[in-house]
Amino acid sequence: MRKMAAVLSALALVGSLAACGDKTDGSASSGNGTEAANNLVALAKSVGDQTSEESTAHMVFTGGVGEMQIKGEGDIKVGGTDPAIMMDMDTGQGSMSMVLLDGVLYFKLPQGLQPSTKPWIKIDPNDKSNPMAAALGGITDQMRKNADPRQALEQFQEAGQITSEKKEDLNGVPTTHYAITVDVEKLAASQEDPTLKQAMQDAIKAGLKDFPVDLWVDEKGLPMRMTVEMPTADPTSGKTIPVKVQVDYSDWGVPVDIQAPPPAQVGEFPN
Repeated sequence: MRKMAAVLSALALVGSLAACGDKTDGSASSGNGTEAANNLVALAKSVGDQTSEESTAHMVFTGGVGEMQIKGEGDIKVGGTDPAIMMDMDTGQGSMSMVLLDGVLYFKLPQGLQPSTKPWIKIDPNDKSNPMAAALGGITDQMRKNADPRQALEQFQEAGQITSEKKEDLNGVPTTHYAITVDVEKLAASQEDPTLKQAMQDAIKAGLKDFPVDLWVDEKGLPMRMTVEMPTADPTSGKTIPVKVQVDYSDWGVPVDIQAPPPAQVGEFPN
């Protein structure tokens, strides 16, 4: 059960990754907080419009949550009210997969940790019959909301400040690199999720004042890479844990095929 809790923490990281990885920021030079907030607002619209138009992308990511390191890749489709995500990852406890589609999260735990004879587990945030699944439904809701770049950026636009920008080549592609500092207290004040809000408040009590976000966008305004270090909540314990994530994007606009696993392979989450 302890190993399963660790893997579910990894799932929380993926939720944070979806939240962070699509936070496309940066279009103006550094300035005071009000100017930076206005720049982020403008960027949220311009980049959000661009990513919604391109709609799909491939993601490669590495990250750490507490002592667990995760590597993986997948595809994403944004725009509309229900973004879709498909990812395969190595959690250190084994291989794991997840699909977010139509607001429902499906995940496949590593072999030996699967709670039923069926490899996939379904988490529907609207299903209140299973207490554990309902509790983890918050991850689903977080991922669904934050997969859209515009919604993700809205979390930062009042709390973030662009501190620098410079032209850089990334994998041979010209980009603009934006360095952003996010005020934890301001971000906590804007959080609607009570668990995440508490995690950030705990981080503030521990002395954390801000955290860095770095974003690289290409000449079309599409994200190519993002790195972030921020506090989040472990859904299995409620405790605050640090998250470090790097996400690399490619193939914007290339069609993706994201499907739910076959019903016969989907089991119930154990009570």
